Amino acid sequence: MAQSDPMAPRHGATPTLCGALECVTIATDDGAAAAGFMTQAMRLKAVAVGHGAAVGQSAACAEERRCRELWGLGPGAAWRELRFVGPEGERGAALRVLVMDGGELIRPDMDSRLTGGLSIGFPAASLEETLARVTALGFESTAGIVRLTITRPDGSSYVSGEVLFRGPEQIYMLAVGRPPDMTPVGPIEPATGMGGPAYSALVVPDATREIEFYREILGWEVRQDIVLTTSGPAGGLGLAAGTQFRFVQLFAPGATTRYVCLLDMLVAGRANTAAPRLPNRGLVMWTFGTQAFDAVAQRVRTASAAPADGLRLCSQPRFSEPGGPRALTVLSPAGLMIEIIERPGPADPG
Repeated sequence: MAQSDPMAPRHGATPTLCGALECVTIATDDGAAAAGFMTQAMRLKAVAVGHGAAVGQSAACAEERRCRELWGLGPGAAWRELRFVGPEGERGAALRVLVMDGGELIRPDMDSRLTGGLSIGFPAASLEETLARVTALGFESTAGIVRLTITRPDGSSYVSGEVLFRGPEQIYMLAVGRPPDMTPVGPIEPATGMGGPAYSALVVPDATREIEFYREILGWEVRQDIVLTTSGPAGGLGLAAGTQFRFVQLFAPGATTRYVCLLDMLVAGRANTAAPRLPNRGLVMWTFGTQAFDAVAQRVRTASAAPADGLRLCSQPRFSEPGGPRALTVLSPAGLMIEIIERPGPADPG
């Protein structure tokens, strides 16, 4: 990757705590619509359905109990799980869809000023072909192809592009293209011209506090922290012309993809009456793996950037089954649920 690329990893960096983004979870009450969008528009592959498809009933019940505890759900909550992956398969970031009734819509009318999960980005070989194909399927784009001029660390600039689609539960689903001489945001399957989830974005009320959380808990690093000014609705987010927002990209050290973005809408931001997590509908969770589970758990308990309301752990670390991986969940300062799972090998750099 070119050294003038603002998304390039720092030389010699490797993850010390948590690796790259492993999974993005959305909740919906319409599984068929979500599955159709993921497989047809984004060309993802469905790889698993439900807890009990390939395991015994007792194991399925144990896994459901574990998830209820981790996700803070009551005993009456019921859901069905769908899982989708891109060309990297299980080695890449997965997209998990939890089909469940009830809950408020986190982002009504796709209002990008509201705090909470905003979007998922996918690399695309051709934005023109992707826009034509996806709209022909009946899925709506918010503004067609949007061109973005991005400044490199050396002061030069390049033009990238994206198409914002109206996804399930009013989530922005982006097809992202970079210039031919630059590395795509994620691996692309030549046969489909698309890749799996490369990043996900969250609208936050305080970017500085959120950054500290990812640095302190996950051991991640900031690659880009800039203020952007919108050109109006043509920018795809439905914001008035001249609206400024802070845009931050965070990566696991050494990672080239599977990162997260933070958008602080500054004076244009709006508090959200719907909590940005289960059982509400929309983008509700990010999942990361770690080889240093005990160290991360201790950081969660003592973190200065943990939510002020004291909801630091939604679950104590525990084994889901004898010999199974330990997992915990913690709310970020913006209220998004962060799931951290113990992995046996080195942290995945992405």
